[in-house]
Amino acid sequence: MSLLDFPRLHFRGFARANVPTGNRNTHGNIDIATNAVSMAGEAVDLSRPPAEFHAHLKQLAPRFNAQGKPDPDGIFSLAAGHNFGGNNHFSWENARITGVQLRHGEVDTQDPLVGARLGLWGHYNEYLRTTFNRARWIDNNPAQPDTTLIYAGQFTLSDKLATPNTPTLFTADIAQAHSVRWLGSGHITERSGHFLDEEFGRSRLFQFSVAKQDPHFLFNADLPLPASMHALQQALADDDVLGLTVQYCLFNMSTPLKPDSPVFYDLAGSIGLWRRDELATYPAGRLLQPRQASLGPVLVQVHADRVAFNMPTAIPFTTRDAAAVSEQHPTHALGGKQALGELLLRDGAGTLLARIPEPLYRDHWRHHGVFDVPLLHAGASGSLSLGSAQAQWDEADWVLQSDSNQLYLEAPNHKKHEQFPQTITVQSRFRGELAAPPSLAQAEDGALLAVQQQPSPLGHGYTALTLTGRQPGATRIVLGTGQDKQYLGVRVLPDDWDLDDVPAEQVDYAFLYRHVMSYYELVYPFMSDKVFSLADQCKCETYSRLMWQMCDPQNREKSYYMPSTRELSLPKSRLFLKYLTQVEAAAAAKAAVQEAAPPPVIGSKAELIDELKKAIDLELSLMLQYLYAAYSIPNYAQGEALVQAGRWLPAELELACGAEDRRRNSGTRGALLEIAHEEMIHYLLVNNVLMALGEPFYSGTPLLGQQARQRFGLDTEFAFEPFSEHVLARFVRFEWPDYIPTPGKSIATFYIAIRQALAGLPGLFDSGGGKRGGEHHLFLKELTNRAYPGYQLEVSDRDSALFAIDFVTEQGEGVAVDSPHFASSHFQRLRTVAGKFSACDKPFEPAVPALKNPVLEARADCTVVTDHKARALMQLYQGCYELTFLMMAHHFAQQPLGSLRRSRLMNASIDIMTGLLRPLSAALMNMPSGVPGRHAGPPVPAPVSSRVSSDYSLGCDMLAQKCLALAQYARGLESDAIGMAPIEMLEFFNQQLTDLSRGKMSREA
Repeated sequence: MSLLDFPRLHFRGFARANVPTGNRNTHGNIDIATNAVSMAGEAVDLSRPPAEFHAHLKQLAPRFNAQGKPDPDGIFSLAAGHNFGGNNHFSWENARITGVQLRHGEVDTQDPLVGARLGLWGHYNEYLRTTFNRARWIDNNPAQPDTTLIYAGQFTLSDKLATPNTPTLFTADIAQAHSVRWLGSGHITERSGHFLDEEFGRSRLFQFSVAKQDPHFLFNADLPLPASMHALQQALADDDVLGLTVQYCLFNMSTPLKPDSPVFYDLAGSIGLWRRDELATYPAGRLLQPRQASLGPVLVQVHADRVAFNMPTAIPFTTRDAAAVSEQHPTHALGGKQALGELLLRDGAGTLLARIPEPLYRDHWRHHGVFDVPLLHAGASGSLSLGSAQAQWDEADWVLQSDSNQLYLEAPNHKKHEQFPQTITVQSRFRGELAAPPSLAQAEDGALLAVQQQPSPLGHGYTALTLTGRQPGATRIVLGTGQDKQYLGVRVLPDDWDLDDVPAEQVDYAFLYRHVMSYYELVYPFMSDKVFSLADQCKCETYSRLMWQMCDPQNREKSYYMPSTRELSLPKSRLFLKYLTQVEAAAAAKAAVQEAAPPPVIGSKAELIDELKKAIDLELSLMLQYLYAAYSIPNYAQGEALVQAGRWLPAELELACGAEDRRRNSGTRGALLEIAHEEMIHYLLVNNVLMALGEPFYSGTPLLGQQARQRFGLDTEFAFEPFSEHVLARFVRFEWPDYIPTPGKSIATFYIAIRQALAGLPGLFDSGGGKRGGEHHLFLKELTNRAYPGYQLEVSDRDSALFAIDFVTEQGEGVAVDSPHFASSHFQRLRTVAGKFSACDKPFEPAVPALKNPVLEARADCTVVTDHKARALMQLYQGCYELTFLMMAHHFAQQPLGSLRRSRLMNASIDIMTGLLRPLSAALMNMPSGVPGRHAGPPVPAPVSSRVSSDYSLGCDMLAQKCLALAQYARGLESDAIGMAPIEMLEFFNQQLTDLSRGKMSREA
């Protein structure tokens, strides 16, 4: 029976939890029934800066100093909690296998699997296409510590020496969120007088299971697996086994040394078989509950010759050191387990069934509380009990539980007489065996929740419960009666159904902020500090599509769903789609086989560096061509107008712009933008290889026409051109793979030569040089995430550089026609789009008639734009383009080692691309060029000529001044040339860069 059977794997490490604490409502500032926030007894004035409420919360008494003791001027406030700025991220850190048990007996700590790494990851984000995805820790009712849910998407096991680009030994998808099952108090006996003593002493037990029938339940067939893993595979072949169960406990929270910082927990757990009729998220076995409050539950299974115990949090630790052990060991050293004497297991008749010697249960770090002892007497009857003179556990005869332990329900829509019931399955066991209980469930507060039960199709021992929210608030469902009572948590979301009736044209930024985003801006400040402020209209307008995708109710069970806290009602989530349609509508539309040439041989490091720079120029040039073609296609709202005008058919709208719901199908426009984003990653990744060779960051130069032919030696034309089937065919040619014969030199040839040089040239990398260039995990394929969930583009040595080049080529070319990477490669995605256009009954070119290669000043192969309004906007585009690459260059000038997603300079660069270059491109696509019948389009960028000081403060100040100058220039344009959001974006970054230059803001978010 699961962990109470064999084989077992034990593991230990740490958990990092960045959980927000300002939502715990210790001072009554938050009404979770309405998502309303008050300050000093009055509703918060939403016209005031959110920082005023944040400051108010932080100054409320009681307050505590860094040692956690009462202090009216202390750095901690109970109202804000120790981590007001938490973002809900949850991860396992340095979790490793510590022991293996294949049969009854000792835990084998010398097995080859010992030391293997375990990973708990979030879900792959299909919109941002990320790796390094974090799981999320969510509190269903933040005021109650026993309502925690973990949203995780992937579980991995890797070799002990694995790097981010090493294949995993085992990977599996996690089908559902898992919740805290046992919450213990007093798990550490010693108290220090710290205001967080109660949390330091808490223990939490979690469990999830992964199904062997899932297509992503995979042992790596290409790697040699230890014998213990083969034994696990053999056990999984049993028809009675559904998969694997992973149980883990968190305890001994580290003492926060400053506000707004994550904490660490000791993490200890075990892995076993998941058997038929066992719940996925609740531990199996006969449940014994303690009489003493400081003790935790015990699970027991009586076998033919032994008794198995699962008691990871049953017995407290005695002492806890005042400080963390070290930077590598971020929790506090604990004393031994409390000595309770020999523990005796008896049945209802008093017959002694087993003895647990004191040294056995106190040897916690060897078995993590999961162990076996000999059975002394067969034929147990009645309820079990375990105890000694100092402690006692008694069996809960009835165990009633569900895999859905913490639920969110919509409030009823009284106006339309609609209810939104949710049905869950409850399993009932009597002394470990499936049985039908005499009474099952009732709502603790019937005013909030209705409960109806009916037979379950699963049969004996199962009941279907249908839960219907009656009014908003948090409550519980009581399962069972008397001492056997257990609970399910339920949150009925606010009644916001009146918002469903608001027409889309009324949902502007002010409306969305007032009704939805202000609550999160007030209660969860991490967004404004680490991502972007919801109070900044320019940022929200820039990322309106992404906000809808993250808040889409279809993604509620994904770790990346926003808001992480899951308290967004269905009507409020729909407002994001209405807002997106308004943002889109604001941008109104106007009228013979040859042998392939062998790759060139790179003979030295200097030649390799030159080829890498050439590849960076190439990737930049490709990215900008894809973007130009994408922006020449109207957005969905503009396309709808064309359908209404009779210029497009509905099927043509879908082909060009995707589906109305703005979810995954974004049409040809979205496909080109996705590929352009991935080319940007290739640009950064090749730069990382270059920097790993000791070179500085190289901004690159976009090249077209004759210049491109001379630089790259390719016969395919490089040009900024509006989308057409002709242009699409050129893009297919760009991505043509090396494994399909082609005449002449191709882009694939570049990377073959680079790869051969990286593999063969000696002395390329400094020994012990470490990674260079920073990490990134946006815009990576799901296949990459599944195989390498921790990959972030790191390059430090020959192997990681080769992996990087392989990553670029497999994303572009697809490895081979029969490779799993082929379908998602640029080459095949573009061919798929081309096939859809070919299948149209009549020719269809969805692009506006923009110029080919528009420029401000005459140059070869280009056309000068003469319209004065378009030229003015093109000047702004060129300035913002230059600003983007200067920000990147300044970031890399600091020789960073951390994640690019934490760098404020890199985030600013991305925001300028998205919030300025994107809307400017779309605007220019709809402006006259001065050439009859042709629109202007964004200009071919001139090379970035200006420089900034390598000194961080001086450089940030120079960038701030550039932002200010561009904002002032933008304000001087004619009023209809550009909206306010891009101007506010420039002014925003003028202020942020000024703060960075003066040390008022951290360099990393």
